[in-house]
Amino acid sequence: MGIILAIILAISAGVSYRAESSLPGDALYSVKTDVNERVSGWLALSAEAESEHQANLALRRLAEAEKLKAEGKLDAELKSRLEGEFKEHVKAADDEMDRLEEEGESDAASSVRTKIKSSVSAKGSILGITEIEIENEFESENEVDVEANSNNSDQSSVETNISSKVSGDFGELELEYESGALKLSGKLARVNPCVDWSVDTVISKDNPPSNVTFNLTKKSTAAVCIQVLGEPEKIEVETPTAADANITVKVEGEVVFSGKIK
Repeated sequence: MGIILAIILAISAGVSYRAESSLPGDALYSVKTDVNERVSGWLALSAEAESEHQANLALRRLAEAEKLKAEGKLDAELKSRLEGEFKEHVKAADDEMDRLEEEGESDAASSVRTKIKSSVSAKGSILGITEIEIENEFESENEVDVEANSNNSDQSSVETNISSKVSGDFGELELEYESGALKLSGKLARVNPCVDWSVDTVISKDNPPSNVTFNLTKKSTAAVCIQVLGEPEKIEVETPTAADANITVKVEGEVVFSGKIK
C-alpha cells in the first residue's frame, strides 16, 4: 500500500510540474490554473502575500499570451479569455493593496502596483490592455514631495523628489529623481555567489537627457561555482536627466519598467 501511494504521489508531482509550462488549450492547463495556482494561493496568508500572488497570476496571463502569439496560436477566443482573467487578477490584487494601504503598508502596495504597470507597459498591447486602463484602476504609486528652501523664497530654490519602485523575481529596484539627477538603486537576487550584476546606462544626447535606459545583466565570475543561493547584490547608479524623462529599465533583456516617474 505504501509503495502504491508513493507511486501515485510521484505521478501527481510529475503532472503538476509539467503543467507549469502549459498554455491555454493544452491538456494540462487546467492542472496549472485549478490545482497549482490554487495551492499556491492557499500559502498567501497576508494581504501583501495575496496581492503579490494575484499580481503574479495576472503577469502569468500576459506571459502566456506572449508565448501563444509567438507560436501563432493567439486567436480571438484565447485573447478574450486571457484578457478577462488578467483583469480579474488585477482587480483581486488591487483589493488586497487597498487593505495594505488601510493597514499603513503603502510601500508594499506601491511596489505591487508598479510591478503590474511595468508589465502592462511592456506586454499589455498583446491583449489590447493599455497603461491608461491600469492607471484608472490604480491610484498613482508615485511619491512626490516638493519642499521650499526656508532660506530662499525664490521659485528656483524648490527641490523636487520623485520616486517609483519596481519589483519582481529579479529583486527590488527604486528609481529616484532629485534636482536634475536620476538614481537607480536596490537589491538584485543572485542564484549563487559567483553571479554579479552589471548596469549599463544609455542616455540621449540632448541636455538634460530626455531618454534613459538602464540595462541590467548578470555575469559569472567563476567557471565553477558552488550551487548555493547567493546574497542579494546592492546596486546604485546615477545619471543626469530631465524630470520628465522617458525611462526604461531592462533586466536580462526584459523590460520591467517603461515610462516616466513624474
